[in-house]
Amino acid sequence: MKNLKNIFSIVIFGFIITSCKKNSLDEVPYSFISDDALYNTNSGCEAAINGCYNQMADYGGFGAGYPTLMSVAAGGFYTTQGPASDINALSFGANTLWLTNNSPWDAFYSSIAVANDIIAKVPKGNATDTVKRRIVGEAHLLRGMNYFNLVRMFGGVPLHTDPPNVSSVHKPRATAQQTYDLIIADLEKAKTMMGVTAIKGRPTRYAAWALLGKLYIHMAGNNNTSPFWAKAKTELLEVVTRGGYSLVSNSELLISPTNENNSESIIEIQYTNNASGPNGQHCNFYTPSQTSFTPIAQNGPFGRNRVNKDIYDRHKTQYPTDPRIDAFYIDSSVRLLNGTTQTIYPLINNAQRGWPYLKHYVDPTYTATYSNRNFVYLRYADVLLSLAEVENELTGPANAYTYVNQVLTRARDRFGNGTSIATTPANWSGMTQDQFRDRIMRERRYELVGEFHIWFDVRRRGQADFFTFLTEHNTHPTLNATSDKIYPLNARYLLLPIPEKEINLNFAIDPSHQNPLY
Repeated sequence: MKNLKNIFSIVIFGFIITSCKKNSLDEVPYSFISDDALYNTNSGCEAAINGCYNQMADYGGFGAGYPTLMSVAAGGFYTTQGPASDINALSFGANTLWLTNNSPWDAFYSSIAVANDIIAKVPKGNATDTVKRRIVGEAHLLRGMNYFNLVRMFGGVPLHTDPPNVSSVHKPRATAQQTYDLIIADLEKAKTMMGVTAIKGRPTRYAAWALLGKLYIHMAGNNNTSPFWAKAKTELLEVVTRGGYSLVSNSELLISPTNENNSESIIEIQYTNNASGPNGQHCNFYTPSQTSFTPIAQNGPFGRNRVNKDIYDRHKTQYPTDPRIDAFYIDSSVRLLNGTTQTIYPLINNAQRGWPYLKHYVDPTYTATYSNRNFVYLRYADVLLSLAEVENELTGPANAYTYVNQVLTRARDRFGNGTSIATTPANWSGMTQDQFRDRIMRERRYELVGEFHIWFDVRRRGQADFFTFLTEHNTHPTLNATSDKIYPLNARYLLLPIPEKEINLNFAIDPSHQNPLY
């Protein structure tokens, strides 16, 4: 029998919410504070919006659960985590580890609950009008962003738009279109309410245009005559022409631990290695153990999640001299803290060391478990690649080259000063529309490999595109039959399953509402 307690009935203000690192806000913890006390001051409102970020940044959200599902369950990464063997082989169901506890579903709905409280109650408080408007606008952005994640992962989901209360706990699944409509409404409000001047570590209103552009691309799917391509172009051009973002000078600087919240960052999730959190697990999951990359760590990181060799090999084959290979990957060998060298892929291809690692989350200050490396959710290069894809669908390659070639030009510059220019990746030219369409999707895998867009990119154009991606993995020449996974060509994995605990606890959802084939 279903339990009366639903996961949505979390008492959000039972958490002690603290400010994110790397911004100019003072820490304003609160716990069981009345609405009047919380929303009657500017500092209370700032603490509340920080709580919205902290919930999505939790372990199950951007801290570990989201990156793992969006990389390993995508079919693009391999994990050595035993309990996650089902997502490793694309054989998971509604009770898989990363949907059972500390899941993105929990983290994103917890963040939505805080956003709903802010949207309903901040306008009634006594903070200054300027602060109230900005905070409510940011809450709309974050609620839209959370639902954008959920709809692309699960399809239509329950829509909660009011502060948490017992009477509204049980909600049926909305359709995908109803979910899109809410996201669009939230992001349109965020455009008009958020500021244009950034508080360090926080997005400006142009993040709403960028997210809308990506939403419309997702809605266009594989229909090259969809009206959503034109809508996406309008939104993305606003970011390019007025957003004030720019590409950093080279790819190593892009992922440097000393260059976070840079000119390319549109939405960046802030982390700290303090016990109070939010604590990032990215170094722990993606950096090899006991190496010079974490020189003061006596134990760990785990280094569980690694890039599939077919993605790495295709990048290196297509662009042999691409500086991004050295900038983004730990490959061939790695120096251990005991002074020895361990050989890894591509020099060795076995069950223990047969995959390269990412450099994106290397943290020289890592000691044990926690890292202060941020998670980049959305950056300017993604906008440029997205705009190139859109322009190709609307008018063909001629006007699309300018956007992708900006990213490629930056990639060729090893040091960002014009003194060492690689021969690849060369600027694009002379392609047909179909060739450009294929190449831009591959370029996204190369440029955005450490940001885990791959789940969405290999699925949003439909089953045939998804199966092609899986088949390329299954037939890759260096596939090791004793260690690599052969992925099933199963349409069920176009979406994640609704977590079984949600079906058990939510009176408005039953097993017949589960996603197809689960």
